[in-house]
Amino acid sequence: MHTITKGLTSLAVSLTVLAGGFLSPFTANAAEMDVKVQVNDELVQFPDAQPFLDDNHATQVPIRFVTEKLGYDVKWQKEGDEIKVMLNNNKHSITLVSGQKEAEIDSNRVEMDTHAEFQNGRVYVPLRFLSKASDIPVQWDASSKLAILSKDGNKHAPDYELFQSTAYSADPSENGGYGAFDYMGNPLGIGTVAVDPTVIPLGSKLYIEGYNFNGLPAGGMYAYATDTGGAIKGKRLDIFIPGSKKSLQKFGIQTIKVYKLSN
Repeated sequence: MHTITKGLTSLAVSLTVLAGGFLSPFTANAAEMDVKVQVNDELVQFPDAQPFLDDNHATQVPIRFVTEKLGYDVKWQKEGDEIKVMLNNNKHSITLVSGQKEAEIDSNRVEMDTHAEFQNGRVYVPLRFLSKASDIPVQWDASSKLAILSKDGNKHAPDYELFQSTAYSADPSENGGYGAFDYMGNPLGIGTVAVDPTVIPLGSKLYIEGYNFNGLPAGGMYAYATDTGGAIKGKRLDIFIPGSKKSLQKFGIQTIKVYKLSN
C-alpha cells in the first residue's frame, strides 16, 4: 500500500512546481470519455466537452480540439440558431453548419451521414466526415472505444500501457503519518494517483480506465501523477479514493489502462 515520508522535501517540490505554473489535479467533475480520439500516437484531451456517439451511432467530437491537432485554422460565426464553422489548412477548406447534413469541401457540396451538432456552447462534428474530408484514415479500437486518426498515414496502436493498480486512502498510516496531501502538497482528491517517477514523471497528466470500484467515476477519468509511494515501483499505480483504509481493501490489485497525455 501507499507509504511515503512527506514534509520539507514535499513542500519544496510543491513550491517549485507551483512556481512553474503547475495546476491542481483534476477532481471528480472531470467527465469520463465515453469515446476517445487519438491522433497518431497522442490521445486528444477534451477538458470541458467530451466526444459522444449520436443517435446514428456516429462519433461526434468537439471540433476545436481535434482540428487543431490536424493543423486546421478554425473560424465560426453564429447564424440565427445555427453555427457556421470554417476550417482551413494547407490542403483543404471545409465549411459546415450545425444541424445541417450538407457541407462544403474545397467548394464542392457534399452530404454527411449525420449532421454537426451545437451543444452547450460547443460545435461537434462527425469524426468520420472530418477524417474523409481531410484524407486522414481512421481506425476504431472497439476494446477501448478509441478512434485513431493517422495524420502521418502510418498505422498506430492504441497509445496506452497496462499497469497494475492498487488504491489508498487519506489514512495517516498510508501517508507516512502525515495529513491528506500528496507529494506535491496538494490535497488528496479524486484524480490523485501515486506513481513511480522513473516510469511516469511527477506532474504528468493521465487518463486511466479499466478499474472497477464504486468510489471512482464509471468508465474512466482524468488524473494527475502527483504522489509517490514506497511500494509503487515500475508499472504500478496507486489511486487515491475517498473512504476508510478498510473499505478500500476491496479494490485489491487490478489491471488498468494508462494513457499519458501531453502537458
